[in-house]
Amino acid sequence: MDVKENGQQEYKEKETLPVFEEVEQAVIDPALNRRITARFDRHIVPWLFGLWLLAFIDRSNIGNARIDGLSEDLKLDGDKFNIALTVFYIPYILIDVPSNWVVKHFGAGRYLPGLLISWGIVGMCTGFTKSYGGLLACRFFLGLCEGGLLGGMILYLSMFYRRHEMLFRIGLFYCAAPLSGAFGGLLATGLAEIHYGGYNRWPWIFIVEGIITILYGIVTVFYLPATPDDSQFLSAIEKEAAVHRMNLDAHGATKASKVEAETFSWRWVRMAILNVNTILLSLNFFAIITPTFFVAIGVFPSSPAVMGWLANNLAPHYVRATGTGLQIAIANCAAFIATFTYLQKDAYVTILAL
Repeated sequence: MDVKENGQQEYKEKETLPVFEEVEQAVIDPALNRRITARFDRHIVPWLFGLWLLAFIDRSNIGNARIDGLSEDLKLDGDKFNIALTVFYIPYILIDVPSNWVVKHFGAGRYLPGLLISWGIVGMCTGFTKSYGGLLACRFFLGLCEGGLLGGMILYLSMFYRRHEMLFRIGLFYCAAPLSGAFGGLLATGLAEIHYGGYNRWPWIFIVEGIITILYGIVTVFYLPATPDDSQFLSAIEKEAAVHRMNLDAHGATKASKVEAETFSWRWVRMAILNVNTILLSLNFFAIITPTFFVAIGVFPSSPAVMGWLANNLAPHYVRATGTGLQIAIANCAAFIATFTYLQKDAYVTILAL
């Protein structure tokens, strides 16, 4: 090695050694750590906020469509509308755990936007349906495409943020859920005024919102990184530190140096299912979102805390993937209660008098 190469080697060592030494004793520079976290906040959280906003808009637009003539056009008498709502949750629940297993394999930066594009296509097709059977088919595939999103986003965040940073970031993107009610209603009101090509009012809610979802998903593919090591907005030193701080946060739960190196095993699945945290927090989440007095007094906002709490107490990756997916699957069983809480036969009849 000549003098020039030797000098370059010494420079590289000086550049990396202050960041961390041995794995067990490493201490990441606080300023570097804050810079990494800030970059993730700017480049990841806003995109997840958009994903969750569109997910709730596309999930709930059937209610707006019902107001604008869906029930009359498709002859949804009796409990047909409630059945259409229920069909959505069957694949949604069944896909939660398997979807989390493949997030890392396909790369979360592509997989999550891929889900968005898929259900955007299904949502758009809902606007062209002419029968009750067609509506049921669309609702089924919408649930199948959308089911892995929430668990996938929580798992995705756990690849970038340490435990004490997770809850705040989950809360940030979860804020999109209540906001979707305002945006979705206003957007649906305007779209329902469209009469074109033989499609009047409610079909345009699904068609236009589906197109918006597809376009957002396509754009997101180019910006979401799959892992910290894949983050193009980080420098080489920042990537190394980002990976290393997640190793420190694992506290020896895995021997893999990077999340990409972790492999699936049914042992991880059993560990997640039999974990007392998984069982209790899944039942807790179920109770939170079941239509009860507790929801009415404002317990629903604790949902991010319950999800983050479980994610923070499960490791390594596939244990967390299984437990988080199972929690969301069990919690969403509350939908079977919710969708049949208010039936058409129980509706008030308003009689106008002169």
